[in-house]
Amino acid sequence: MSFSTDFGSMAGVFAAAVESADALITVTTTQKEIEYVNPAFCDVLGYDLKDIKGKDIDFLFAPFSEENDLTTLYAHLKEATRWRGELQALSKDKTTVWCRTTVSPVKGEDGEISHFVWVQLDITEQKELEKKQFTRDQRLSGILDNIPAYIFSKNSAGQYTYANKMLAMLHALHTDDIIGKTDFELFNVEAANVFTRNDEQVFTKAKTIRALENAGPDEYGIERSYLSVKCPLVNAAGEVEELLGMSVDISEQQRLERALRESEDKLNSILNNMKARVYIKDMDLKYTYANQELCQVIGIDQVNIIGKDDYDLFELETAIGFRATDQEVFESKQKIDRMEMSVDQKTKEKFYYWSVKVPLMNANGEIHSLLGISTDVTEQKRLEKALRRNEAQLTTILDNLKAHVYIKDINYCYTYVNADMCSYLGKTKEEIEGKSDSEIFGKKIAKRFHQSDQQVFTYRENCSSIEKSRHYQTGKKRYFWSVKVPLINDLGNTYALLGISTDVTEQKRLEKELRELASTDVLTGVNNRRHFIELFERDLKQAKRYKTSLALIMLDIDHFKNINDSFGHSVGDDAIKTMTRLCQESLRDTDVIGRIGGEEFAILLPQTDITGAWQIAQRIRQATENSCFDTTTGQNICNFTASFGVTELKPDDTSPDDLLKRADIALYDAKSQGRNRVCEN
Repeated sequence: MSFSTDFGSMAGVFAAAVESADALITVTTTQKEIEYVNPAFCDVLGYDLKDIKGKDIDFLFAPFSEENDLTTLYAHLKEATRWRGELQALSKDKTTVWCRTTVSPVKGEDGEISHFVWVQLDITEQKELEKKQFTRDQRLSGILDNIPAYIFSKNSAGQYTYANKMLAMLHALHTDDIIGKTDFELFNVEAANVFTRNDEQVFTKAKTIRALENAGPDEYGIERSYLSVKCPLVNAAGEVEELLGMSVDISEQQRLERALRESEDKLNSILNNMKARVYIKDMDLKYTYANQELCQVIGIDQVNIIGKDDYDLFELETAIGFRATDQEVFESKQKIDRMEMSVDQKTKEKFYYWSVKVPLMNANGEIHSLLGISTDVTEQKRLEKALRRNEAQLTTILDNLKAHVYIKDINYCYTYVNADMCSYLGKTKEEIEGKSDSEIFGKKIAKRFHQSDQQVFTYRENCSSIEKSRHYQTGKKRYFWSVKVPLINDLGNTYALLGISTDVTEQKRLEKELRELASTDVLTGVNNRRHFIELFERDLKQAKRYKTSLALIMLDIDHFKNINDSFGHSVGDDAIKTMTRLCQESLRDTDVIGRIGGEEFAILLPQTDITGAWQIAQRIRQATENSCFDTTTGQNICNFTASFGVTELKPDDTSPDDLLKRADIALYDAKSQGRNRVCEN
């Protein structure tokens, strides 16, 4: 295809225009085959018509198939409608060319579409500029959205025309939702009034202002303050169209500043009310700070102390001592704790101070001052001396007590033991203190000790009990009367117990003998009548509770008076002891025997019915009949018999007397029937 250059006709004019146009013009068939390209096309894309004529025009756009929407383009052409859009084409030298493209279908003389005309404007440079502008906008947006400040612009009506993300986040809105709103729609009335007054100054004076804007409490009750810079944006006519603002939230900074001031006030109040000297000295050992306590002690106000050194304020010996410690702090750059002495210049009385001196460093780690705190411990030293004297006296007293005195902590470890306890255990104080009961006495005995210990620790009350242990040398069991008292600290918590254990082994032995004398028949060693009745009552209750059998035997030595008359009372006593022995040989360990009269005995048989009791009585009767013993008086051998009465527990029995009465009747029957026999009732 070629165009005529005959300028005498409209076709010639058209051809000349196409040939000289800056636009890239291409004519293709309906099959997309290239038939004509103008010079501008060749100049921009670098192709000659002869090289590409007959080619499918898509080869120019194919490398950018994802970006170029060719499907939509050809759909329009198929419908005989024009298509407009942007396409990317690949030049001969492989560079990308952006084109604003219009593709129009052209109809032939027959009214059918015969060709497509492509008119494309090279917008590559514009695209590059747009890309650079987009990059700049993104960078600026990134800066503005991430700067820790609220960036905004407003028009003269007070409406926001721009807001960065920080401002949007403050209101929990999207940036687009802030545009068009005023401060009265976003902040409380108090804050909005403050902001508006400053905005008006920018618009009326056309000057940049810097202001501290106190916005009052927010919805959470937090006082808000902003440090704001607002500058006018002027148009070509010199009129202020908008303002650009940047506000930094300094609420936390102001809160910290207030807190710092309050803290400093509190610190000064504390330092000035401390019963200790607090001071700061510089590198020349001159005072740069002194609290009220130091001022009162020296008798000089704070203003007149600043700038002076110890030689100006104290007695010579005192000043030398203070300066020696100070110089050591500066040289070692370390904290020093030590006792210092001060001599009163008038009375010459000595005062003692416990001083803590700390080096103060700058950011580079260089010492510039020292902080000192000196506490008057004169009275404390006097009390310590008195305490040591009292402790020595107390130790002397405790070490000479004939009792174990000790202190145990809440872990049952000994923290103090006196000399008597050390002697009993055969150990030194060092071997006992710090050890637990388990380590000293063994787990079994320790467990018994801990029962009363736990009561003291839990209920914080005194506890008294008998405790047992074995002597370290003899291994014999010893009994101690232990009194344990809780030791309570200032908080009301028990931290240890004080124990005093007195050896009552001899007392326990005497008590045991007294109990035996009170319950035992002296002649025979068996239960006396009183103790027998006590045991009888116990077994009777048990038998009735568990519904078990219980039997009773009563026996009496036959013709006992004749034995006494014939052989004397000593032989009678031997007969009674022989009778006791014969009974015991036939009884079980659970059976109970008692002497309830002169020659009368009673035997209690638990879990035994009357048949069993009768058999036991017969066995004893037979053994008695066959027994004899030497009278030791030279009057032959003595033998004797006995009579027995047997009964058992009945449902209606309520006391030992019920069984004793029946057994006594049975015994009487045995006597009446000729003695030396067993009768039951």
